[in-house]
Amino acid sequence: MALTDEMIQLLSAGVAHQVGGCTNDGRPVVCRGLAAQHEAGRLLVIISAESGFEVLDAIRQNGRIAVNVTLPENYRSLSFIGDDAVVRGSGAAWRPLVNERHRAFSDQLLRYGIPPEYTNAWYSADDEHLVALRFTPTQARNQTPGPGAGNAVKLIPIEFEK
Repeated sequence: MALTDEMIQLLSAGVAHQVGGCTNDGRPVVCRGLAAQHEAGRLLVIISAESGFEVLDAIRQNGRIAVNVTLPENYRSLSFIGDDAVVRGSGAAWRPLVNERHRAFSDQLLRYGIPPEYTNAWYSADDEHLVALRFTPTQARNQTPGPGAGNAVKLIPIEFEK
């Protein structure tokens, strides 16, 4: 399934990212995500291996993942869920995307008097700790506070070449 244009735009609008997994023995794990983007029906999420080591371990165990993005200006929140997540690639190649998403998130917070220094620690992971996770979203849920919270949001069917 692919994301809608509106979902794709949300990913670059300055959202906060939370990434979760669950170990085979049922223990939930979560970490802060640094960036996300849509790539040909799959979601790419960047995390720090240093702070996200438990999430990485859980994803390597079973591929289950949940990514929540929230836009500070209006709390618009979506969760994307998948079961085929893989750990793919690490390093400095992800720095431009992380920097771009950090700028957008900092700009969101600056509107409310929160200085960029507040988020610098989150996004300052060393390049060698930047790790990409890729997965196919099978479900999306509206997590925006209000009467529609938790409701499923339709994804676009997509066929991959075999």
